[in-house]
Amino acid sequence: MVEMVFCIWKAREELQARWYGERKDVGKVSLRRPPAQAFSEGAGRHPLAVKGEFILLLALISLLVLMAGCTGGGSPHPEAAHEEAPQAEDDVSGQGAGPETITPASALEEAPPAFDPGRPIIIERGNPDRKAVTLTIDDGWNKDDRILDLLESYGIRCTVFPIGGRGVAEANPAWIERMDRMGFEVCTHTYSHYKLTDHPEEWIREDIRKGREVIAAVTSKYYPYMRPPGGFVNEAVKRAAAANGCYVVLWSNALGDTNPGATVEGEVSAVLSRLSNGDIILCHFGGYHTYEALSRLIPEMMNRGYRFVTLSELLAP
Repeated sequence: MVEMVFCIWKAREELQARWYGERKDVGKVSLRRPPAQAFSEGAGRHPLAVKGEFILLLALISLLVLMAGCTGGGSPHPEAAHEEAPQAEDDVSGQGAGPETITPASALEEAPPAFDPGRPIIIERGNPDRKAVTLTIDDGWNKDDRILDLLESYGIRCTVFPIGGRGVAEANPAWIERMDRMGFEVCTHTYSHYKLTDHPEEWIREDIRKGREVIAAVTSKYYPYMRPPGGFVNEAVKRAAAANGCYVVLWSNALGDTNPGATVEGEVSAVLSRLSNGDIILCHFGGYHTYEALSRLIPEMMNRGYRFVTLSELLAP
Protein backbone atom coordinates (compact mmCIF):
# COMPACT_ATOMS: atom_id res chain seq x y z
CA MET A 1 0.00 0.00 0.00
CA VAL A 2 2.87 2.38 0.82
CA GLU A 3 4.45 1.59 -2.57
CA MET A 4 1.22 2.63 -4.34
CA VAL A 5 1.24 5.98 -2.56
CA PHE A 6 4.89 6.50 -3.50
CA CYS A 7 4.14 5.70 -7.17
CA ILE A 8 1.31 8.23 -7.28
CA TRP A 9 3.55 10.88 -5.77
CA LYS A 10 6.29 10.13 -8.34
CA ALA A 11 3.75 10.39 -11.14
CA ARG A 12 2.77 13.82 -9.84
CA GLU A 13 6.41 14.95 -9.92
CA GLU A 14 6.87 13.63 -13.46
CA LEU A 15 3.82 15.58 -14.56
CA GLN A 16 5.27 18.73 -13.00
CA ALA A 17 8.56 18.14 -14.76
CA ARG A 18 6.86 17.69 -18.09
CA TRP A 19 5.03 20.99 -17.83
CA TYR A 20 7.67 23.00 -15.99
CA GLY A 21 10.60 21.74 -18.00
CA GLU A 22 12.30 20.18 -14.99
CA ARG A 23 14.10 16.83 -15.04
CA LYS A 24 13.42 14.43 -12.23
CA ASP A 25 15.92 11.69 -11.50
CA VAL A 26 14.49 8.26 -11.05
CA GLY A 27 13.98 7.45 -7.40
CA LYS A 28 14.14 11.13 -6.30
CA VAL A 29 11.26 13.34 -5.28
CA SER A 30 11.72 17.06 -5.89
CA LEU A 31 9.79 19.61 -3.89
CA ARG A 32 11.26 22.63 -5.81
CA ARG A 33 8.91 25.21 -7.15
CA PRO A 34 8.87 25.64 -11.00
CA PRO A 35 11.11 28.38 -12.46
CA ALA A 36 9.53 31.81 -12.45
CA GLN A 37 10.05 32.23 -16.18
CA ALA A 38 7.97 29.24 -17.09
CA PHE A 39 4.84 31.38 -16.97
CA SER A 40 4.33 35.04 -17.14
CA GLU A 41 3.43 36.98 -13.99
CA GLY A 42 -0.22 36.55 -13.11
CA ALA A 43 -0.76 33.85 -15.73
CA GLY A 44 -0.72 31.10 -13.09
CA ARG A 45 0.17 27.52 -13.75
CA HIS A 46 -0.60 25.62 -16.88
CA PRO A 47 -4.23 24.51 -16.82
CA LEU A 48 -3.46 20.93 -17.85
CA ALA A 49 -0.87 20.69 -15.13
CA VAL A 50 -3.39 21.85 -12.59
CA LYS A 51 -5.93 19.36 -13.88
CA GLY A 52 -3.45 16.51 -13.85
CA GLU A 53 -2.32 17.29 -10.33
CA PHE A 54 -5.90 17.58 -9.20
CA ILE A 55 -6.72 14.12 -10.57
CA LEU A 56 -3.67 12.62 -8.93
CA LEU A 57 -4.47 14.36 -5.67
CA LEU A 58 -7.99 12.92 -5.72
CA ALA A 59 -6.58 9.47 -6.35
CA LEU A 60 -4.21 9.87 -3.43
CA ILE A 61 -6.99 11.02 -1.09
CA SER A 62 -9.25 8.15 -2.18
CA LEU A 63 -6.48 5.67 -1.55
CA LEU A 64 -5.82 7.06 1.93
CA VAL A 65 -9.54 6.92 2.79
CA LEU A 66 -9.68 3.33 1.57
CA MET A 67 -6.68 2.45 3.72
CA ALA A 68 -8.28 4.02 6.79
CA GLY A 69 -11.55 2.15 6.24
CA CYS A 70 -9.83 -1.21 5.88
CA THR A 71 -7.89 -1.05 9.11
CA GLY A 72 -9.31 -3.32 11.87
CA GLY A 73 -7.63 -1.85 14.94
CA GLY A 74 -10.15 0.91 15.72
CA SER A 75 -12.38 1.07 18.79
CA PRO A 76 -15.86 -0.46 18.51
CA HIS A 77 -18.97 1.65 18.59
CA PRO A 78 -19.68 2.71 22.20
CA GLU A 79 -23.06 0.97 22.15
CA ALA A 80 -21.54 -2.23 20.82
CA ALA A 81 -18.91 -2.15 23.54
CA HIS A 82 -21.66 -1.71 26.11
CA GLU A 83 -23.60 -4.70 24.80
CA GLU A 84 -20.54 -6.91 24.77
CA ALA A 85 -19.42 -6.01 28.29
CA PRO A 86 -21.51 -8.64 30.13
CA GLN A 87 -20.15 -11.40 27.88
CA ALA A 88 -16.61 -10.25 28.55
CA GLU A 89 -17.25 -10.28 32.29
CA ASP A 90 -18.66 -13.81 32.09
CA ASP A 91 -15.60 -15.00 30.20
CA VAL A 92 -13.25 -13.54 32.81
CA SER A 93 -15.12 -15.23 35.64
CA GLY A 94 -14.82 -18.58 33.89
CA GLN A 95 -18.51 -19.30 34.37
CA GLY A 96 -19.75 -18.54 30.86
CA ALA A 97 -23.32 -17.67 29.99
CA GLY A 98 -24.70 -20.91 31.45
CA PRO A 99 -28.32 -22.08 31.13
CA GLU A 100 -31.15 -19.64 31.00
CA THR A 101 -32.12 -18.46 34.46
CA ILE A 102 -35.73 -18.79 35.40
CA THR A 103 -37.00 -16.07 37.58
CA PRO A 104 -39.22 -17.30 40.33
CA ALA A 105 -42.79 -16.00 40.09
CA SER A 106 -42.66 -15.06 43.75
CA ALA A 107 -39.65 -12.88 43.03
CA LEU A 108 -41.97 -10.60 41.06
CA GLU A 109 -44.19 -10.11 44.12
CA GLU A 110 -43.66 -7.77 47.04
CA ALA A 111 -41.35 -8.82 49.87
CA PRO A 112 -42.87 -11.04 52.58
CA PRO A 113 -44.93 -9.01 55.08
CA ALA A 114 -43.29 -8.07 58.36
CA PHE A 115 -44.30 -9.58 61.67
CA ASP A 116 -46.39 -7.21 63.78
CA PRO A 117 -46.05 -8.01 67.52
CA GLY A 118 -49.15 -5.94 68.21
CA ARG A 119 -51.33 -8.26 66.15
CA PRO A 120 -52.89 -11.45 67.61
CA ILE A 121 -50.35 -14.25 67.34
CA ILE A 122 -52.91 -16.91 66.38
CA ILE A 123 -54.35 -16.84 62.84
CA GLU A 124 -57.32 -19.07 61.98
CA ARG A 125 -59.19 -17.16 59.27
CA GLY A 126 -58.69 -14.39 56.75
CA ASN A 127 -60.74 -11.42 55.61
CA PRO A 128 -64.44 -12.42 55.75
CA ASP A 129 -65.44 -9.61 53.39
CA ARG A 130 -63.78 -11.22 50.38
CA LYS A 131 -64.90 -14.33 48.56
CA ALA A 132 -61.43 -15.81 48.74
CA VAL A 133 -59.75 -18.73 50.50
CA THR A 134 -56.22 -19.94 51.12
CA LEU A 135 -55.23 -23.52 50.49
CA THR A 136 -52.52 -24.55 52.97
CA ILE A 137 -50.62 -27.81 52.55
CA ASP A 138 -48.52 -29.40 55.31
CA ASP A 139 -45.79 -31.99 55.78
CA GLY A 140 -44.14 -33.43 52.66
CA TRP A 141 -43.38 -37.02 53.70
CA ASN A 142 -44.74 -37.87 50.26
CA LYS A 143 -44.27 -34.85 47.99
CA ASP A 144 -46.93 -36.04 45.50
CA ASP A 145 -45.99 -33.80 42.58
CA ARG A 146 -49.44 -34.41 41.11
CA ILE A 147 -50.75 -31.85 43.58
CA LEU A 148 -48.28 -29.23 42.34
CA ASP A 149 -49.11 -30.08 38.73
CA LEU A 150 -52.82 -29.66 39.49
CA LEU A 151 -52.36 -26.29 41.20
CA GLU A 152 -50.07 -25.11 38.43
CA SER A 153 -52.64 -26.03 35.79
CA TYR A 154 -55.15 -23.72 37.51
CA GLY A 155 -52.59 -20.99 38.23
CA ILE A 156 -53.26 -21.29 41.97
CA ARG A 157 -50.78 -19.80 44.43
CA CYS A 158 -51.05 -21.09 47.97
CA THR A 159 -49.18 -21.22 51.28
CA VAL A 160 -47.32 -24.39 52.21
CA PHE A 161 -45.77 -25.65 55.45
CA PRO A 162 -43.19 -28.35 54.70
CA ILE A 163 -41.19 -30.02 57.48
CA GLY A 164 -37.62 -28.74 57.62
CA GLY A 165 -35.84 -31.98 58.47
CA ARG A 166 -36.61 -35.70 58.60
CA GLY A 167 -36.03 -36.23 54.90
CA VAL A 168 -38.41 -33.51 53.69
CA ALA A 169 -37.35 -29.92 52.85
CA GLU A 170 -33.68 -30.28 53.73
CA ALA A 171 -33.37 -33.37 51.54
CA ASN A 172 -35.44 -31.99 48.64
CA PRO A 173 -34.31 -28.43 47.80
CA ALA A 174 -35.50 -28.78 44.19
CA TRP A 175 -39.02 -29.43 45.44
CA ILE A 176 -38.89 -26.31 47.64
CA GLU A 177 -37.48 -24.32 44.73
CA ARG A 178 -40.30 -25.42 42.44
CA MET A 179 -42.95 -24.23 44.89
CA ASP A 180 -41.12 -20.93 45.26
CA ARG A 181 -41.06 -20.53 41.47
CA MET A 182 -44.79 -21.18 41.37
CA GLY A 183 -45.33 -18.21 43.66
CA PHE A 184 -46.15 -20.21 46.79
CA GLU A 185 -45.43 -18.82 50.23
CA VAL A 186 -43.11 -21.53 51.56
CA CYS A 187 -43.22 -21.42 55.37
CA THR A 188 -42.17 -23.78 58.16
CA HIS A 189 -43.88 -26.69 59.87
CA THR A 190 -40.92 -26.78 62.30
CA TYR A 191 -37.73 -28.73 61.70
CA SER A 192 -38.56 -31.87 63.69
CA HIS A 193 -42.36 -32.15 63.39
CA TYR A 194 -42.55 -33.11 67.05
CA LYS A 195 -45.44 -32.10 69.29
CA LEU A 196 -44.20 -28.71 70.45
CA THR A 197 -46.22 -28.58 73.67
CA ASP A 198 -44.14 -31.50 75.00
CA HIS A 199 -40.96 -29.40 74.95
CA PRO A 200 -39.55 -26.36 76.78
CA GLU A 201 -39.76 -22.93 75.20
CA GLU A 202 -36.08 -22.69 74.31
CA TRP A 203 -36.23 -26.00 72.44
CA ILE A 204 -39.38 -24.90 70.58
CA ARG A 205 -37.78 -21.61 69.59
CA GLU A 206 -34.75 -23.40 68.12
CA ASP A 207 -36.91 -25.95 66.28
CA ILE A 208 -38.89 -23.17 64.60
CA ARG A 209 -35.72 -21.22 63.77
CA LYS A 210 -33.99 -24.20 62.20
CA GLY A 211 -37.06 -25.06 60.13
CA ARG A 212 -37.17 -21.51 58.76
CA GLU A 213 -33.47 -21.52 57.95
CA VAL A 214 -33.78 -24.68 55.85
CA ILE A 215 -36.49 -23.06 53.72
CA ALA A 216 -34.74 -19.69 53.41
CA ALA A 217 -31.53 -21.40 52.30
CA VAL A 218 -33.40 -22.24 49.09
CA THR A 219 -35.88 -19.37 48.68
CA SER A 220 -34.02 -16.52 50.42
CA LYS A 221 -37.39 -15.55 51.95
CA TYR A 222 -38.61 -15.53 55.53
CA TYR A 223 -42.40 -15.50 55.70
CA PRO A 224 -43.85 -14.59 59.13
CA TYR A 225 -45.88 -17.78 59.42
CA MET A 226 -45.35 -21.14 61.10
CA ARG A 227 -47.72 -24.03 61.72
CA PRO A 228 -47.29 -26.21 64.80
CA PRO A 229 -47.55 -29.97 64.16
CA GLY A 230 -51.04 -31.20 64.96
CA GLY A 231 -52.10 -27.65 65.75
CA PHE A 232 -50.96 -28.05 69.37
CA VAL A 233 -50.37 -24.63 70.94
CA ASN A 234 -49.64 -23.27 74.39
CA GLU A 235 -48.11 -20.07 75.74
CA ALA A 236 -44.57 -21.36 75.24
CA VAL A 237 -45.32 -22.07 71.56
CA LYS A 238 -46.74 -18.58 71.08
CA ARG A 239 -43.73 -16.92 72.69
CA ALA A 240 -41.29 -19.07 70.71
CA ALA A 241 -43.08 -18.25 67.46
CA ALA A 242 -43.09 -14.53 68.25
CA ALA A 243 -39.37 -14.68 69.07
CA ASN A 244 -38.84 -15.99 65.53
CA GLY A 245 -41.05 -13.29 64.01
CA CYS A 246 -43.86 -15.69 63.18
CA TYR A 247 -47.61 -15.92 63.60
CA VAL A 248 -49.05 -19.30 64.57
CA VAL A 249 -51.26 -20.36 61.64
CA LEU A 250 -54.11 -22.78 62.31
CA TRP A 251 -57.16 -23.35 60.06
CA SER A 252 -60.92 -22.94 59.72
CA ASN A 253 -61.62 -25.76 57.25
CA ALA A 254 -59.95 -29.07 56.43
CA LEU A 255 -60.13 -32.06 54.11
CA GLY A 256 -59.55 -34.55 56.94
CA ASP A 257 -57.01 -36.31 54.71
CA THR A 258 -54.97 -37.69 57.64
CA ASN A 259 -57.76 -40.13 58.44
CA PRO A 260 -57.05 -43.58 56.94
CA GLY A 261 -60.78 -44.20 56.62
CA ALA A 262 -61.44 -41.01 54.65
CA THR A 263 -63.02 -41.12 51.18
CA VAL A 264 -62.87 -38.65 48.32
CA GLU A 265 -66.61 -37.98 48.62
CA GLY A 266 -66.33 -37.45 52.36
CA GLU A 267 -63.42 -34.99 52.05
CA VAL A 268 -65.13 -32.97 49.32
CA SER A 269 -68.39 -32.85 51.27
CA ALA A 270 -66.60 -31.84 54.49
CA VAL A 271 -64.97 -28.80 52.88
CA LEU A 272 -67.99 -27.63 50.88
CA SER A 273 -70.38 -27.93 53.83
CA ARG A 274 -68.27 -25.52 55.91
CA LEU A 275 -66.97 -23.30 53.12
CA SER A 276 -67.09 -19.55 53.76
CA ASN A 277 -65.23 -16.35 52.95
CA GLY A 278 -61.71 -16.10 54.35
CA ASP A 279 -61.32 -19.82 54.96
CA ILE A 280 -57.87 -21.23 55.65
CA ILE A 281 -58.17 -24.79 54.34
CA LEU A 282 -55.87 -27.52 55.66
CA CYS A 283 -54.64 -30.51 53.65
CA HIS A 284 -51.43 -32.53 53.37
CA PHE A 285 -48.85 -33.62 50.84
CA GLY A 286 -49.28 -37.38 50.69
CA GLY A 287 -52.56 -37.35 52.61
CA TYR A 288 -55.28 -39.89 51.93
CA HIS A 289 -56.97 -39.05 48.60
CA THR A 290 -55.69 -35.44 48.76
CA TYR A 291 -55.01 -35.15 45.03
CA GLU A 292 -58.34 -36.71 44.05
CA ALA A 293 -60.30 -34.52 46.47
CA LEU A 294 -58.58 -31.32 45.31
CA SER A 295 -59.22 -32.27 41.68
CA ARG A 296 -62.94 -32.08 42.45
CA LEU A 297 -62.92 -29.24 44.99
CA ILE A 298 -60.98 -26.66 42.99
CA PRO A 299 -63.29 -26.43 39.95
CA GLU A 300 -66.38 -26.61 42.17
CA MET A 301 -65.18 -23.78 44.42
CA MET A 302 -64.24 -21.69 41.39
CA ASN A 303 -67.70 -22.23 39.96
CA ARG A 304 -69.08 -20.85 43.23
CA GLY A 305 -67.03 -17.71 42.76
CA TYR A 306 -64.21 -18.36 45.23
CA ARG A 307 -60.66 -17.23 44.49
CA PHE A 308 -57.57 -19.07 45.72
CA VAL A 309 -54.97 -16.66 47.15
CA THR A 310 -51.91 -16.80 49.39
CA LEU A 311 -52.22 -16.31 53.13
CA SER A 312 -50.71 -12.83 52.93
CA GLU A 313 -53.33 -11.85 50.37
CA LEU A 314 -56.11 -13.39 52.45
CA LEU A 315 -55.05 -11.42 55.54
CA ALA A 316 -54.74 -8.10 53.73
CA PRO A 317 -57.28 -5.49 54.94
